Amino acid sequence: MVAGDCRERAQHALDRLCAQTALAEIEIVVVDLGSKGTLSASAGAPVEILAEPNIEHWADARRIGLTRSSGPVVAFVEEHCFTDPHWAERLIAAHEGPWASVGYGFLNANPETYVSRAAMVTDYGLWLDPAQRGPTAFLPGNNVSYKREALMSLGDRLDGALASDFVAHEAFRERGLPMFVEPSALASHMNFTTVWETGWTNYVWCRAMAAQRADAAGWSRARRVGQGVLTPASAPVFRVARLARTLRQRRPLWRPFAASLPVLVAVSLFAACGEATGYLRGAGRAEEQLKRWELDVERVPVA
Repeated sequence: MVAGDCRERAQHALDRLCAQTALAEIEIVVVDLGSKGTLSASAGAPVEILAEPNIEHWADARRIGLTRSSGPVVAFVEEHCFTDPHWAERLIAAHEGPWASVGYGFLNANPETYVSRAAMVTDYGLWLDPAQRGPTAFLPGNNVSYKREALMSLGDRLDGALASDFVAHEAFRERGLPMFVEPSALASHMNFTTVWETGWTNYVWCRAMAAQRADAAGWSRARRVGQGVLTPASAPVFRVARLARTLRQRRPLWRPFAASLPVLVAVSLFAACGEATGYLRGAGRAEEQLKRWELDVERVPVA
């Protein structure tokens, strides 16, 4: 877990990790970029807190945590994502299978407002409870787990994967490495409560993702331009359609999906513009901005 200056929610996320039923089987590494006091762990919990206040990029912080950990499975968790007590236990069991990467099931940590509920559907709808258990071609970024061997096998693409998990998942698809959703490994995600914050965060994340994707795969300038031109029109359609397809057997989500459509479409346009900019102009300051929005901007307190 990477932590920033929003200390209350980072402490809450750490407390939830320390409450795992499989605590004796895991190690918890917190890369602390914050400057507002210290985080504390429960007595006897296997926690290492690394103070790194000078780190500027999200990917660099994640690399430090990856390097410091030693287990055969590595699970990333945002500091505004709060794990169920059985989360680690269920992930350990899922990774007994052949999966290079295993995703979680998600709940909403702050469902009081319409925009938060719509943002949850927009960003995590594919894996929102009740999610479908089984093999998948798509997993979320930032909150996802890997077999260490599979992650390290990315070689030159590892830097890009640590900036954006999409790079890892695309590489796994190309190589035929299977991925899986384990919906019983639940985590509650805290969302922004305005369309602007949700949209801008998607813009920044997708700009960084697109730049890393193109760099990692060695795309030509012509391909970057072509993808950049096509993305604003095509990406929102694919995003909405992909989510809609997963709802056939998830009847409880039909009404939330329909209610979320205005926000889903608006945020998808933000995301598509960010992705196109990443292909055409590179990451710019997106990685630094991503760190700020992920770690240092307050969200509505936990319900």
